[in-house]
Parts: sequence; structure tokens; C-alpha cells
Amino acid sequence: MKFTKKLTPEDFNPEVIMNSGQVFRMRKETAGAHGTPDTYSACSGDNDVYFYLNKETDMWDFVCQENQWDFWQNYFDFSTDYTSFNEAIRNSNDKFLKDALKDSFGMRILRQDLWEVFISYVISQNNNIPKIKKSIQVLSDRYSDGIHFPKPEVLAYIPEEELSQGTALGYRADYIIGISKSVCNGQLDIESISKQEYQQAYDSLISIKGIGPKVANCIMLYGFHFMESYPIDTWMKKIISEDYKDYNKEAYLEYINETYSGFQGYVQQLQFYHKRKK
Repeated sequence: MKFTKKLTPEDFNPEVIMNSGQVFRMRKETAGAHGTPDTYSACSGDNDVYFYLNKETDMWDFVCQENQWDFWQNYFDFSTDYTSFNEAIRNSNDKFLKDALKDSFGMRILRQDLWEVFISYVISQNNNIPKIKKSIQVLSDRYSDGIHFPKPEVLAYIPEEELSQGTALGYRADYIIGISKSVCNGQLDIESISKQEYQQAYDSLISIKGIGPKVANCIMLYGFHFMESYPIDTWMKKIISEDYKDYNKEAYLEYINETYSGFQGYVQQLQFYHKRKK
């Protein structure tokens, strides 16, 4: 079924979103030619969608099952006003961030399927985006239907040697099996953690084998949608040392938390995308 939504370039740019490092299962399916629109797809949990900018109506068309439309509206976080965040950035004195905003117009923070985002960011540690995407696709091909991410009850009972073979997971295979078993036996309730207060959720996550501070912050931002989360990876360390030289790490984080309270994670995504693109 087709659903239509009016979105400005400031509201929504899938090219920026899918290359921002927050999502590994959104892609361009076809590049527009001879007047046809660029078509994109996304998959999260058991949900699938295709979407494109209809040039005749200047509206975005989303094609999905009728009972999945609410999921996708939530996934793209359409209820949040990102323009207000952008106005605060435009009115700031932060040149790097203002340049990042110009470069990253249409960014949004997605609300992804909790199970998939949980394991995806376990895979992400000490890894790069192409390898992460490849590992996720191999898991989906091997242990699901090639489209949807495999369920915990499947991953929990795969021998570690098998799970590691050809997936580039390495030591992460042990973490994935352990987390999957904890979900299956009821020791780990990811949805329950997602509803905890910020510090409690963070503490719950880093107590899990295979999840450190960076992975925890990624899960909290891209899965739990704690917009105050500000993951720091290699790229963010480069930004702090090269583009905010007047700050040490602690002073820099204090500046971010005080100046952009409530949307620090959005700021991080703009900076991350801009720095990698440069």
C-alpha cells in the first residue's frame, strides 16, 4: 500500500541518513533515470518499505504493508521537529557544526528495531561500515530469508565456530551467541532496558558481556532514542582533537551537553557525517 508524506529537503534526505553510520540496512535500490525517481528501501525487524520522491506531486511516497505504516512513521521519527534543532545550530557560534549542518541537511535519528540494532552495534565494535554491512547481510542470508535479520532463538544455538566462519565476526560471535541465549532464557529483556532512565539503561547495557561505552551509547541513541547519547568513536576523537582544539575531551563534552541539551546525538550525527565526507 502507498502512503504519501510532504517532507522538505530539511526534513528528510535518505542519502544523508543511510550514509551517516547509524543504520546498515537502508540503501538505494535504483538510481533515477529518464525522469524516474531514485528509489530507496529499508528493512527493520519484520518490516520492509520502499520510498521515493514523487516528482509529479513533490511528495514522498512510501510503499509498505498497511499494518506497518505506523512502524515506519516511528522509525523515521517523523513526530520530531528537527528544524528547531537546526535553528539552534544556525544561531550558534560553532563554525564546524554549522558547516556540518549544511553538509548533512535532512538528517534524522532513526528509531530502529531493538533486537537488530542491539546486535548490529555489537558487530560494529572495532569495525568499519562496509564490513559491518557485510556481516549483517551474511547472517541474514545464512540464518534468515536474506532480507530480515535472524531472531535470537536462531542465533543462540549456532556453534561459535560456524557463526564465525565467513561472517568476519571473529571474537564478536561469542558475544552474539551469549546475548541471544540471554534473550531466549529471559535473563535479558532489551525492551525493558529501553524504558529505563538514561543512566540506569546505560549501566544495564555495559554490564552485558560484549557491550562497552561506545556500543552502549550507540544502542541508546539509534535503538532506544536517547537523544542525549553522544557516542565517541575514532571519527569523533578526530573531530575533538582537530576541530575543537581548544577543548580537552571533558570540557568538550560539557560544552556539547550544555549547548545542545536534548539533541546531542543529532549533533553527533551531523559532525560524524561531515567529517567522514571531508
